[in-house]
Amino acid sequence: MREASADSVKADDGTKEPKCWICGQAATTGEHKAKRSDLKSVFGRPSQKKPLFLHTRDNSKRLGSLNAGALKWEKSLCESCNTAVTSPHDLAWEELSHYLRFRVPPILPGMTVRANRVFPYDSRREMLNVHFYFLKMLGCAIVDGKLPIPIADFSNAILKQKAHPHFYLQFGFAPLPGGKAMVGASNPEGLQRVHDGAIGLLVWIYNVNQLRVAMIFAPDADEHWARKRGLWHPRDGSKRLLIGDFDLPDEDTT
Repeated sequence: MREASADSVKADDGTKEPKCWICGQAATTGEHKAKRSDLKSVFGRPSQKKPLFLHTRDNSKRLGSLNAGALKWEKSLCESCNTAVTSPHDLAWEELSHYLRFRVPPILPGMTVRANRVFPYDSRREMLNVHFYFLKMLGCAIVDGKLPIPIADFSNAILKQKAHPHFYLQFGFAPLPGGKAMVGASNPEGLQRVHDGAIGLLVWIYNVNQLRVAMIFAPDADEHWARKRGLWHPRDGSKRLLIGDFDLPDEDTT
């Protein structure tokens, strides 16, 4: 893939520091690759005596803390954007994640879930916050991987509190391989356009045990294409979320 130019600002000593991709200030924090609340919900509080194991295609790492550097992206957000600005987004996903994982009866492919059962007050706003959470998650992956996707469109959506027009979600279910608990994500898979080298379609799948969330960036698709595939966008409202049937990809997992 074509590399994007690195964004940075100069520190007082003249050295270059990474820049927050949302607001442009100095980046001092790294976002968790998997939501910390999801990790804690599934694995509790790890320690050196009861560690987590991070598995990638290349190796396996033993981790004694949910704040381990291996669980985070490189610094690409400022403290304000990673806390105050996006905290409502984090909390909305934490609530929806818990509901979908512990719903009675359990979610199954083909089922529809009413988001206003999860968020009885201002469900549209809370589902928009879920949209923003995954927009932040994918934005960090774009910056980390230097993917040819306009990151300014992601930051503008978050700062202006307006949904990204080409970013969709699909919520789904897949059985756990071997029945073992896991939290993680696939590698972002993108298709580049021939005429300009930019990404025309990108799919990235995040999982928390059986729960799957597909993040889809599709700048060349229209609303009809998205609805036909059961994808969700804030403009579709919040009453019904279709649960898809997901095949399990190769994943980096904890």
